[in-house]
Amino acid sequence: MKTSQEDSTKTELETYRQLYLEELKVRKSLRNKLNRAKERLPESNTKLLEERQQHQTLLRTLSVSPGLEPPYCGHFENNLVLNGNLTPRGNLVIPTLNPRPSYDYWETSLWKTQRELEKRITRALEEAATKFE
Repeated sequence: MKTSQEDSTKTELETYRQLYLEELKVRKSLRNKLNRAKERLPESNTKLLEERQQHQTLLRTLSVSPGLEPPYCGHFENNLVLNGNLTPRGNLVIPTLNPRPSYDYWETSLWKTQRELEKRITRALEEAATKFE
């Protein structure tokens, strides 16, 4: 009777171990997806901010300056519009954003370190489980 109880306990233990390992895999997969999304987020935010700044700069430039005008509008004979030569009155400068490491960068770095640590712990648990058998 003792051996059947031990066998039952071992079977139950093995079932729980398998369920635990499956749960670890699912959690790891979800964590990896979340981390990849977090890694892409700062880059997307930077691009969005750059585009927004460029758009605002263009709007300010177009609303404040007289716009693109031909250089010679006085005499019809000298008008370069007919030649297709239009030049802007002022220099159009679109600033670029120089991204620097942000809080998100450091948070992502910590996530990577935590992920590596959890991989090592999982590997050690799996090795210990095989030794237990």
